[in-house]
Amino acid sequence: MPRILLYLIAIPLIIVIAAAVLVPLLLDKEKILELAAAEVNKQTGATLRVEGESSLSILPVLGVKLEQVYVDMPDEGQGSLEARALEIGVQLMPLLSGQVAIDTIAMDGVVARLVTAPDPEPLDTSKMDDAQLQAFYAKRQAEREAAGKSAGTEAALAVPLALEVADLRITDSRVEMTEAGGDTSVIVIHTLRGQGLNLDGRAMPLEAAIQLPGETPTDILLTGSVTLSQQTQLLGIETMEVEVNGVLAETITLSTSGEVDINRQVADLQLLANIADTRAQGKVRYASFESPQIDADLHLNQFTPALLALAGADAAAADAAAADAAAAEAGSENEKSDGDADVPLPLDALRVMDTRASLFIDEVVWGAHRVTDLKARLRVVNGAAILPTVTGLVHGGKLDMKANLNAKHSLARLNTQGTLSDVDISQALAAAEVEPLLSGTANLNWKLHAQGNSSNALTSTLRGPIDLQTQDAVLGEIGVEKMLCEAVALVNQEALSAEFPSESRFEALSVKIVMGEGKAMLQPLTARLPDVRLLGKGALDINSMDFETTFKATLSSGLEKLDPACRVNQRITEIDWPVVCSGNVTGEPAKWCKVDTSAIVGDMAENELKRKAQEEVEEKFGKEAGDALKKFLGK
Repeated sequence: MPRILLYLIAIPLIIVIAAAVLVPLLLDKEKILELAAAEVNKQTGATLRVEGESSLSILPVLGVKLEQVYVDMPDEGQGSLEARALEIGVQLMPLLSGQVAIDTIAMDGVVARLVTAPDPEPLDTSKMDDAQLQAFYAKRQAEREAAGKSAGTEAALAVPLALEVADLRITDSRVEMTEAGGDTSVIVIHTLRGQGLNLDGRAMPLEAAIQLPGETPTDILLTGSVTLSQQTQLLGIETMEVEVNGVLAETITLSTSGEVDINRQVADLQLLANIADTRAQGKVRYASFESPQIDADLHLNQFTPALLALAGADAAAADAAAADAAAAEAGSENEKSDGDADVPLPLDALRVMDTRASLFIDEVVWGAHRVTDLKARLRVVNGAAILPTVTGLVHGGKLDMKANLNAKHSLARLNTQGTLSDVDISQALAAAEVEPLLSGTANLNWKLHAQGNSSNALTSTLRGPIDLQTQDAVLGEIGVEKMLCEAVALVNQEALSAEFPSESRFEALSVKIVMGEGKAMLQPLTARLPDVRLLGKGALDINSMDFETTFKATLSSGLEKLDPACRVNQRITEIDWPVVCSGNVTGEPAKWCKVDTSAIVGDMAENELKRKAQEEVEEKFGKEAGDALKKFLGK
């Protein structure tokens, strides 16, 4: 692309040089164009045709004006050029002494047509086995190394003669790139102006207005100053301001500076980007033949989807190629299930990415979850996405975790472990779209692993322990003490008269959770209220959010302070009171739990029989025999 645009500038210049040599023949335009065409062919191998009007002038500058100009490159694969009008002005006196000093080059209606090699078949690694994937990575590595070795052996920026142009203007032009046997993409150049153009590394002010047509056209405005050296093959960006409209709902503005090695395809850039209220600042290195290909160190004031550009062009193409098939497959599965959509993992994108990033983000918002002061390091290569450290503040607590999604092999594996300390429970539940019935703070520790190539597969295979410890926990809409006192009053054959709180304030509440087979199993849950102890086991289905748990409640005599009908004697305290809870997390909390009074009556009757048996043994055989019987009966 840079080479063909430089030819656009070089060809009129050759015409002028040919005209200068033939100043005595200026009145013979046909002869000059014939000789100019020969010189163009000699210097570039291209064929020049001028089918419109042409004119030459001498003073005040030597000028050439051409209309309906066509340039056919020697190889069809190099494309072709045409222009509605070309105008060039060269200072005459320096030219007569062998120097070229161009005042202006103006081009209008330029059409540059390029033919590109066919795009490779859409990447699909989802059906590859481990051996095929290993060969895939090895082939990519070998191709990259071979391309890196050949880079620089031939100058990418090479034109037949040195260029010095005081003022270049291109208007109403376009570049058409056609895939061999495929579609054509277009770059529309509304205006392009460069001043002081040279290939010697001196600063060149540039400005342009470009459009990429499409369903939603992308408009790009840029202004800045660059340097370009044919000798070193380096493009220096002293400063460049870019404004992009059409990619996102909001305007993207970008300020950048840095250096691009054209031959080695390496860019080291400083960036400052703004998208609405989002601001990103830092540095990015792109090295086509190195690993990592993209190396970024960025500070963002908030997360933006534009950050996904760190995946790189290869990953974006792979992800786009797989998107339709993935969506169709997910849609088919959804017809079979009423559950959440099963989203395939972006395996193809992960397997072509080669990215390293160090990120600091002031605020990240994922749905209703808000994380501040997020610091993360990321490395993605050959299908393995590694987050060796992620820290931040979320829901009033501190997050410290690491994770590894290894999609290098045919079956992806996820490992994650970390801690979340002093998190606000009600905030976390509300953000998870669960009614915040529980308040207080919590400390969470986990070490989990899973495997699968879709979101549902990872969810259903998630395994490992989670330890939850709470402080100042309050359970709303479920009065544990009231529920148990109602059962006690029933046993006492009395009625409650006091008003009970509709919530439960725990002195302690902790849960040990074991993930497995798509369920979160409580092993166990322990809780303590002033006069109640709870020990429970159960399970929560993490897909349907249905749960079923059974608690054993131990009561103490202090319950009588709540209501006289709730007085507790030895018969009541020496049994475990069964509390059964079941339902769905999205259901009505008041209907979740109940005390199994029939089991209580049975336990009390059994204990009463044991007590009478002990008394009879003690009467006949003494206290020691009674104690032995009590021990035998498990009392």
